Amino acid sequence: MSDIETQQLDATSFWRAKVVRTLAAATLVAVGSCGQAESPKRPQAEPPTEQHPITKDIGTGVEVSITLPQGWSGEPRGGYVCGVICDEPTGAAIIAFNDREYFAYGDPCRWSTSKPKPHATTAEALVEQLAKQTRRVASEPESVTVDGRAGTKIILKMAEDVKAEGDVFPGCDDDKFALLGVKGEDPGRWSQGKGQVEEVWAVDVDGAIAVLIGLYFPQTPEEDVDAVRGALASMTFAENR
Repeated sequence: MSDIETQQLDATSFWRAKVVRTLAAATLVAVGSCGQAESPKRPQAEPPTEQHPITKDIGTGVEVSITLPQGWSGEPRGGYVCGVICDEPTGAAIIAFNDREYFAYGDPCRWSTSKPKPHATTAEALVEQLAKQTRRVASEPESVTVDGRAGTKIILKMAEDVKAEGDVFPGCDDDKFALLGVKGEDPGRWSQGKGQVEEVWAVDVDGAIAVLIGLYFPQTPEEDVDAVRGALASMTFAENR
């Protein structure tokens, strides 16, 4: 395995593998417990406070940062940020990918046998793949401009008949309901609970595709959904070579 592939695994193994269940044990003191413990008090709504580097350097030469909403936290360059509550049924979070090629599974439940060919190498191509994913209710793809760069966004809701027991999806490959993968991670992103919404913003940046995914649930407060979208729209890009 190359150094880049090793970095890719390291950059995403935490959030993309078991984001919600393990955050409760992480040192995210500022966000409080993300597991089954008593929910902390919600802070008063305040403007976003700081620019936060969200992606690790995995060899693409691009670093992605966002404006961190008040009360949110995550390790700098760790690949994720988490709201005051992460877990279902009301949690919110953002995870980040920064790669050159992606593949969105045709069927998120049968992901091991529905990898598309060729892989997506532009933001538009990736969103086109996601729009065709079965067992989802997809919005129309929408063009966006972020930090002067062209991109595309799409909102993917889970079909109501998808069965889940916590973060386990019985009958699916490896009990996972998967969104997409990248080189060295197959799958790379999968859901943590029934009904979890995936709001994908994909932006072309100097040969790489910055993919930030806002995560929330049908019962997530609207103010937290707004915080997710504000953070996604705040993306900035810097050369990291």
